[in-house]
Amino acid sequence: MIVDIHTHVFDAAQDFGPPLLADMQRCGVQPAVWGDVAARHLETTKAADVAVVFGIRAMRTGWHIPNEAVAKHVALAPERLVFFASIDPAENGFMEELEKCHQQWGASGVKLAPLYQDVHPQDKRYYEIYNYCEKHGLPILFHAGTSFVGGTRLDYSRPVHFDAVAVDFPELRMILAHLGHPWEGETIAVIRRHAHVYADISALYYRPWQFYNSMRLLTEYKAAGKVLFGSDFPFTTTGDSLANVRNLNHATGNSGLPQVPAELIEEIINRDALKLLGIPHPKTTIA
Repeated sequence: MIVDIHTHVFDAAQDFGPPLLADMQRCGVQPAVWGDVAARHLETTKAADVAVVFGIRAMRTGWHIPNEAVAKHVALAPERLVFFASIDPAENGFMEELEKCHQQWGASGVKLAPLYQDVHPQDKRYYEIYNYCEKHGLPILFHAGTSFVGGTRLDYSRPVHFDAVAVDFPELRMILAHLGHPWEGETIAVIRRHAHVYADISALYYRPWQFYNSMRLLTEYKAAGKVLFGSDFPFTTTGDSLANVRNLNHATGNSGLPQVPAELIEEIINRDALKLLGIPHPKTTIA
């Protein structure tokens, strides 16, 4: 079974604030190229059996995607889409938002983004969220590593900070997105230490040399069993990600460098992330 653990939906015209739009313009990111994100999401994620879907709420950097809108999108294909709520601890009533998303709208997990939200992963407000998620069996997918957003502390996205969270919440299922690039080695060190901490490979294939080296590190540390497939739609698609992850050894050409074993790549692609994270298959939750 293929699970795309990392997909976004949003309406850029309504959901992106001035700071985010300015960051995108500065870095040459053009939201118009994504077209109708919601419609394309429904179509392109069919390349996976199941896709996890979220928005981002981060007032500090201009992300204003309503959780209710994401939940309604998931309801359009409830047999294969899974809703993760995005919670911004800098917003008033963030715990009430988490409870509503979980208890009323059926969130199966949570998306947090310390870099975008400008909150340290060990902040006491996050700890309230971790307590709730550990108690209710909700996994958390963290943005880890760098991003085009500016004006916040990149240090808050260092993978090593999530090591302390895993020590304090040993039963909390956690996923560090993007292998924490450019600190992939740091991410690997963290996921090897903790039974319930994983990483995903979303948005990495289009830096083929860096991606190849990251996958070789996983191979050499024998940590690939802690890694999940993800795309980062709409920045890429599920299908393009599958094809390019499978082609990652092309980065070495005829250099003679060691390849990443094809069977390891297929294991990542076909790993049952739902089972590892304690998420019921969406088909089983449809009334």
